[in-house]
Amino acid sequence: MRHETFWESLDADERKAMERAGRVPRNPFEPGDRIFRQSDDSDRAAVIISGRCRVLWHGANQRTTYLASRRDGELIGEMGLLDHGPRNATVTALARTYTRWYGREVFEGLLLEHPGILRKVSLTMCTRLKESDHYRVVVAGAPSRLRLGRLLLRLAEAEGVTTPLGVEIREVTQENLGDWLGMGREAAGRRVRELQARGFLHDSPSRSRIVITDTAGLRRHAFAAEKAP
Repeated sequence: MRHETFWESLDADERKAMERAGRVPRNPFEPGDRIFRQSDDSDRAAVIISGRCRVLWHGANQRTTYLASRRDGELIGEMGLLDHGPRNATVTALARTYTRWYGREVFEGLLLEHPGILRKVSLTMCTRLKESDHYRVVVAGAPSRLRLGRLLLRLAEAEGVTTPLGVEIREVTQENLGDWLGMGREAAGRRVRELQARGFLHDSPSRSRIVITDTAGLRRHAFAAEKAP
């Protein structure tokens, strides 16, 4: 379900303060560009003016976990500034993405001078903690036969593009899906083919996209009674 973004939560005066304090680079990030890299020093935060990004966590043994997607109006990189720690995830542009940047001192100054902005940053972080808990319960904690469908529905809601064929999720491969779900590429491929056979996914030859042709059917399947065979 769509939630209010950080920028939407600000009042007119808070937006003006954020606009005055921020810096907008001339050139945008292009699809595939890294905006933040996990483990780098946290020296700045940003608000996405327009575009879309994907947030991934890189663990041991080259395992990668999908965390979230971020769109225009959302704040990124703030957690590292607030806890003075390294980046805890990698953020990559999925589309041409324009951002407004805030260095550490500027960002901390805004929070000191504008308690309303501080409160809304805190609310944003609370929302993301709830989002993370929901993902662990609903997707990561689901039976393996249902996990892929739930992840695809989450990606479709966050990143999906409506096309004549259905809801298209771009820049995702079966290898990505297997990695994010901890089941490996071959197992993910089998699950994808099962969903295609049921008519939930388009049988696309593309390596880097998934098209959901029957969202309602996939939702019924993905949230079927867990005790079913």
